[in-house]
Amino acid sequence: MLSREVFAHTEEVQRLVRNAEIATGPKSRLIDSWRRSLASYGLDPSRADDPRILTSHELREIQTPLERFLTLSRPALERLYERVREAGYVLLFTDTHGITVEYFGNDAYKNELRRAGLYLGSCWSESEEGTNGPGTCIEDNQPITIHKTEHFRAPNTTLTCSAAPIFAPQGELIAVADASALYSPDEKKSQALVLQMVMDTAKLIEKAHFIDVARDHLLLRLARAPEYLEFEPDCMLAVDGNGKVIYSTRDALGRLGARSLETDLAKVFDASLEKLVATAAGRDSERFTRVRTADGGLWYLQIRPPELAHGRSRGWSGPAANHLEKFAGRDSGLKRVVQRASRLIHVDLPLVLHGESGCGKERFAHALHLDGPRAGKPFVTLNCAAIPESLIESELFGYREGAFTGAKTKGMQGKVIMADGGTLFLDEIGDMPLSLQSRLLRVLSEREVLPLGADKPLKVDVRVICATHRDLLRMVHAGLFREDLYYRLSGVVIYLPAVRDRDDLPDLLEEVLNEEIRTTGIEASISREAKNVLEAHAWPGNLREMHHVLRYALSLCDDRVIFPEHLPEALGGVAVYTSLDPKTERARLQAVLEENGWRIGLAAKALGVARSTLYRQMDRFHIIPPNRAGMGSSSDKGISRG
Repeated sequence: MLSREVFAHTEEVQRLVRNAEIATGPKSRLIDSWRRSLASYGLDPSRADDPRILTSHELREIQTPLERFLTLSRPALERLYERVREAGYVLLFTDTHGITVEYFGNDAYKNELRRAGLYLGSCWSESEEGTNGPGTCIEDNQPITIHKTEHFRAPNTTLTCSAAPIFAPQGELIAVADASALYSPDEKKSQALVLQMVMDTAKLIEKAHFIDVARDHLLLRLARAPEYLEFEPDCMLAVDGNGKVIYSTRDALGRLGARSLETDLAKVFDASLEKLVATAAGRDSERFTRVRTADGGLWYLQIRPPELAHGRSRGWSGPAANHLEKFAGRDSGLKRVVQRASRLIHVDLPLVLHGESGCGKERFAHALHLDGPRAGKPFVTLNCAAIPESLIESELFGYREGAFTGAKTKGMQGKVIMADGGTLFLDEIGDMPLSLQSRLLRVLSEREVLPLGADKPLKVDVRVICATHRDLLRMVHAGLFREDLYYRLSGVVIYLPAVRDRDDLPDLLEEVLNEEIRTTGIEASISREAKNVLEAHAWPGNLREMHHVLRYALSLCDDRVIFPEHLPEALGGVAVYTSLDPKTERARLQAVLEENGWRIGLAAKALGVARSTLYRQMDRFHIIPPNRAGMGSSSDKGISRG
C-alpha cells in the first residue's frame, strides 16, 4: 500500500472519530469500533506489520478443548466454503478471542493469504487488529460486514470480511464464522448475499451445538408453522426433570415470554411438563402438539427425550451418564466423590483436587468442566511443576510486545486470558513460586489480569481448578504457600483415591485398555494370567502408569492377546523361565509340549504365553516335534496348532 494511501486512511479514521462524538445511523457501529481501536486499545491505523499467527503449539492448546464443537461445525463450514470458494473467499472460524481455530482456503494463494492474516491461527481480535469482521462481531455480538476502507488498519483495507456470531445454549458467545476475500468490488452492497450465507451457517451451527449440548435433557422444538418443526424450528428449549428451562436458543426466551433461564415451564406455557409430555406421547401420528404461551400465542411443539437427541428411540428414563459418572466407573468411593461434585458444578467456586500423582486429577477437572455451564468454552491447563520458574509468569499471565529481552515481537497470550469464559486448570499448584502467588490471588479476587508490559489490566471470567499431591495447609504453616491464596483456592476440596484403593480395578483395566486400543490402533485382549498380574500390582503411578503399561504390552503382544511376558519387567514381565538354566528350561518346555501332544495352542495356554512366543522358545532351544525332525525349524508349516 502506498504511503500516501496509508496517510489518507489514517487521517480519515481520526477525522471521523474526532467529529462523531455520538455516532448514529448506519455508520455508528463502525465509528464506535474505530473509537475503541484508538482510545481503548491505543492502536495506530498506519501500523504496517502482518496480523499475528499463533505457533502450532499455541494453536493446538486452544483447539483441543474445542475439538467436539469444531468437529460438529465442520460439515456446515465445508458446505459454505463450497458455495463461496469460486468467488475468492476463505472461511475463518474464530474463538471468542478472535483466534482462527478452523480455516478453509485455497492453497494456491497460501503465501498471500497468510501475509494478510487470512490463515489458520491468525488473531483478529479488535485489541490487536482494530476494526475487522470477526473482531468487531465479537465486541458487539452482531453480524457485520467490514468492507475495505472500513477496516481500522491501513494494510487491511483491501480486504472484505463478513462475520456472524454463534451463541452457546446459555446465551454467551462461543465462536464467530467469517467469510473474507483479498479482493472484491468497491461497493459494500456486493457483500450482502455473502453476509446472509454466513449468518445462515452460523445459525445452523448454533442449533446443531444446542442439540449436542442438550442431548441428555428433554428437548423442546417450537415453530409458528408445524411444517418447519423438524428442520427449521424457530426456538428450542432444554428442560430438566423438574420442568425448569436450563438452555434456550438465542432469542427463544424473549419470543416465548420467559424472563430468564431456570424459569418453570408451567410459567411459559399453559401446561406443565408432565402434561405436555403426556399429550405429545398420544400424538405420534401428528408428530407435534399445539401449545399456547402465557400471553396467548399459539406455537407448535415437538418433544424429544434425551435418547432421541442421541438418535436412539427408547423412552426417556432419566438423564444419561455424564462425564463425571463415567470417570467414577463402578468404584463406590469415587461415586460418592462424584455425587458431591455434581451438586457443585453450577456453583462458581474455586476447587482444589488432592490425590497422588497420576490418579486422574486433570481428567476429573476436565469432566467437571464438560458437565458444567462452561462446557463450550476453553479448558486450559498449566503444570506449575513442569515449567521453569522464570517462565511461569509469562506462561500464566502473558506479555505485550517488547516486555522483555527475547519476547516475541507480537507478545503472547497467557493461560489466564486463553481460559477466559472457561476453566483454568493449574496442576501441581504447590510448586507455584511465592512471587507469583500474589498475582494469581489478584486474578481470583479482582477477576482481571495484567500481562507483562501492559498498562491496563484485562477483565477475565475464569473458573480455577487446582490440583496437588502436597499438603498445602502444611506448606502454609511452613511459609511456603500464601495463606490468603490457600483459602481463596480452597472453596471446595476433593480427594481422589489412588488406583490401589479402588474396588473396580478389573473394569478400570478394561477401560484403559480400550482407550489405548483407540490410541494405538492395536486390537488385543488381556489373558487371565496377565490380569492376575495386573490386578495384584500396587500401581504406585496410578492411571498414568496403567496407560503406559498397557500401551507397552499392546506394542509387544502377538496373536492379539496380552500375556505376562508382554508386561514391563517391574510387573513380572521378564522372559519366560529366565530363572532356570538353559538345560532345565529346555526340558520343561519339551515336557509341556509332550503332555499336550505337541499341539502348540494347548501348550502355549498351559505355559501362559502366546503361540508365537512358544515358537521362538522352541527355535531358541532347537526343539523340533517328532513329525518334523530333519525338516527345519518349529515355525515352519506342518506343526499342529490345536
